[in-house]
Amino acid sequence: MGVVATAIYDYRNMDKALHGDTGRVGAAAVQTTNLINAASQSSFEPLKNCANSMLNYVDDAGRLVGVTNAASKVTGFASKAVNPLLCVASGIRVLRDDDQYAALVEESCAMGAMFASEKLFKNLVANPLTGKEVKTTSKWAKKLTGSLFDLTKNVQGGGKKKLIAIAADIALVGVSILTFDAGKKIGKMLTGRDEEQQAAQDIPQGIDYNS
Repeated sequence: MGVVATAIYDYRNMDKALHGDTGRVGAAAVQTTNLINAASQSSFEPLKNCANSMLNYVDDAGRLVGVTNAASKVTGFASKAVNPLLCVASGIRVLRDDDQYAALVEESCAMGAMFASEKLFKNLVANPLTGKEVKTTSKWAKKLTGSLFDLTKNVQGGGKKKLIAIAADIALVGVSILTFDAGKKIGKMLTGRDEEQQAAQDIPQGIDYNS
């Protein structure tokens, strides 16, 4: 995942954590680590140098307590911890809900739809667009990924390839957000809470004699 997608995910996790979804604090912390790691591999030198300086500080701090390659260990852990921590945040939302069964159904639909769509999009679109070949036995998937891979391969100029990579990053975030919301809506339809909310909105509010 590139710098752009990681930055957007990090911002969204921080924003949600600051606005009541406290379970997202852990996800925001590791996503920030992932952002620094992604920036350290950027082709934009000032950003790359800044990120590498931060990682060097982590290595220096690690050596003080007898830990070698601390930065790579921290970034390795962070890269694997995001999704589990998002599941923890989802579990916290379920526990804080008055109707925990309904919340469990809704969160399961939302998280399941998001994770599945992200995986599909990465494998079928984002990876071939960024020059990574995808191994698949499906004929239609092979045709799609092959076409996208060839499209990127034939693009001339580093600038255009960077734009394609950024577009793929932004599209990945869009797919993630849309499918999470769609999954949540499906969950609410299954639990009937979307009808309850609509009914509550349709109740006449009466006249406010104090206004």
